[in-house]
Amino acid sequence: MVKGAIKMKSVMFSAVISMVLSGAAFAETKQVVRQLKNCGSEATNQFGKHFEKPAVNEGNGYVGLSVEQTDATGTKERYTLVNCATRKMVQLQAEYLLKNSSKGLPAHGDLFAFTDALRKQKKLANLDLLVINGKKYGYVVVKGQLAKAYTEKARRGDCACGLYYPETM
Repeated sequence: MVKGAIKMKSVMFSAVISMVLSGAAFAETKQVVRQLKNCGSEATNQFGKHFEKPAVNEGNGYVGLSVEQTDATGTKERYTLVNCATRKMVQLQAEYLLKNSSKGLPAHGDLFAFTDALRKQKKLANLDLLVINGKKYGYVVVKGQLAKAYTEKARRGDCACGLYYPETM
């Protein structure tokens, strides 16, 4: 029994030493946050990246907010169109999971390429048209209202509307 206990202690000691040497036992999550121009930001750590692209003036009182989040499971993209005067908004969502990567991009394709194409066609600065096009191409579509002005939930939308359409704030 003593021999087995000594062997067990030796195995456990080796495992602890291996964890310490590899850093696994004391892994520190270091997060780096950078503020970007036009209400954007980027946060990265060892698990992934959260990228709020700079806000875009879509014209006619609308702003566009794009977010890309990547981690070990894949990439999630969101594009939100906000009417600064009414605070109504539409959000398109797409998810690209690594477990599905062998199948290629989903049928709807890349969300940001889709919104860029609509922008070039001058078909983006319209909430109803974005809903129709988003559904037509298979994106998750969420309609809503920007949170009350000057609250944390409305921070980014307020920043973009204040930047491009300050008269609406």
